[in-house]
Amino acid sequence: MASSITGGLLDNGTSNIIDPDTYFDIHEPPKSLAEDERKIEEFVSRNSKTGRRIVLITSGGTAVPLENNTVRFLDNFSAGTRGATSAEYP
Repeated sequence: MASSITGGLLDNGTSNIIDPDTYFDIHEPPKSLAEDERKIEEFVSRNSKTGRRIVLITSGGTAVPLENNTVRFLDNFSAGTRGATSAEYP
């Protein structure tokens, strides 16, 4: 199914979904983004030197706006324990 972009929304014929690039253009990144990126890059660099395979597992709560004019959110109040547990056991 073809999609088109109109006013920052993706129109796939059934619903309008905000274009990811537009979303990131109009929303502030988390304050900890630069530090988080640095930590991830350091972790990957350190572990890739040993030939270890690397997987990034994200966990924890999420709040995602459902529309362009953010009124409603899709929330997940996860504490992140399932993601942490799955990362601990091979």
